[in-house]
Amino acid sequence: MLHGLGALVAEIESRDLDEAAIYRRERLYRLPTTRYRPGALACPVCGTTAARFLPFGLTGRRQAQCPTCGSAERHRMLWLFLQRHTSLLTRRLTVLHTAPEPCLETRLRPLPNWRYLSVDRFNPNADLEADLTDLPLPAGAFDLVISSHVLEHVPDDRTAMAELARVLRRGGEAVILVPFDPSMAQTAEDPAHDTPAKRMAAYGHPYHYRIYGADLVDRLGQSGLSATVVSSKRLFTPHERRCFRINRNYLLHCRRR
Repeated sequence: MLHGLGALVAEIESRDLDEAAIYRRERLYRLPTTRYRPGALACPVCGTTAARFLPFGLTGRRQAQCPTCGSAERHRMLWLFLQRHTSLLTRRLTVLHTAPEPCLETRLRPLPNWRYLSVDRFNPNADLEADLTDLPLPAGAFDLVISSHVLEHVPDDRTAMAELARVLRRGGEAVILVPFDPSMAQTAEDPAHDTPAKRMAAYGHPYHYRIYGADLVDRLGQSGLSATVVSSKRLFTPHERRCFRINRNYLLHCRRR
């Protein structure tokens, strides 16, 4: 998760910069220091209460980012799902976390019952530098995979999904978040969108290769992962969504067949 990427979009588009040129800039992983006043909004990840949250994302979504830990809406949804709706945080597990977000990693890595490994193509702070389409890890090595907003960055996402399934043990679980619109029957993707500028225009991000539709469940199934779509509107009351600043969002709770 990068901070300040929006300010670089013009440079990315004009110079046709690839992900490596941007995602290896270590300063972009550091959360800027921000002052805030206590208030009615609450971050369940770090416990901060604030009168306002910060804008976040390339479009500057209002009231989106915790001023203390940097969590965005999807991170707060993921944390509360793990905490409230599963027993994963309390079980003895071997866990693979792809492209680890600092706001979550600081909570997950210290868990005494977890053996935790992070992987990323570019982030110098990850335990392992590797591509999701070719993980240097043994089959069936993990009980749980956490992957938030990574697969849309991978041109060959089907191979990446198959790799995530391969490193999971039978019956192992994966929690996956991506840009997802269940009202679309088919995933929006086109190999003709082959530059950062074209992808920005099509998908709202220079390094996204698609916006997933309802067929994502079948795509995961073909990779060996049975998936259930979980909606933020089903998980939380309207009051909770306002308090925790959780937008309309989805995750896929998967199991290795």
